[in-house]
Amino acid sequence: MKKWMVLLIAAALSLGLAGCGTPPPPEKDAGGMDWDENWVTVGGIVGVDTPDGMDHRENNEALAANGMYYATWSIGEGRSYTNEDGDEAQVYDAQVYFLLGGYKSVEEAQNTLAQWKDMARQQYMVEQTGSETHNGQDFTIITYSFDSETNPYARGASAFGVYRNYAISVELTCQEGYDGDAAQLLSRFLDNCHYAMP
Repeated sequence: MKKWMVLLIAAALSLGLAGCGTPPPPEKDAGGMDWDENWVTVGGIVGVDTPDGMDHRENNEALAANGMYYATWSIGEGRSYTNEDGDEAQVYDAQVYFLLGGYKSVEEAQNTLAQWKDMARQQYMVEQTGSETHNGQDFTIITYSFDSETNPYARGASAFGVYRNYAISVELTCQEGYDGDAAQLLSRFLDNCHYAMP
């Protein structure tokens, strides 16, 4: 959920990210495929071929100077939701939160990723942890439920990975009444992610 992403962004910024603004899209992905201009390019490193049934909502690169990139997708119609602090937001049947952080070294990206995983385990009621590979990229996958009556989402699945010197976190959350499987939806999303050729 957004609160979790805010925590991730704050933690990442405190670790001293390396960035110089938004780079242009690459010419090819890591598999040698031409970079498609219709893909949602995040940080000039990841291109998302938005899966059918999902809508791209935002690609916030306001933190690009700090090496941080954030994008979202949704499933279903939006509705207004007011949290316990009185803040209003749009929520959907399911939502994808994509966070990409660029670092000076692979080791820094790996250390940050370990911290992100720890934060997720503290925030959620983790049900299962595993490893998966999607489109050539390795991820740790966790599935979980939310232990909060004030959270508009009931369950979710997250992926954590490192590509070159970038930490990647992808979270997919679902509302209680939505019958889609969070882990399957996350897998479909990850299968549609492409990575810039080194």
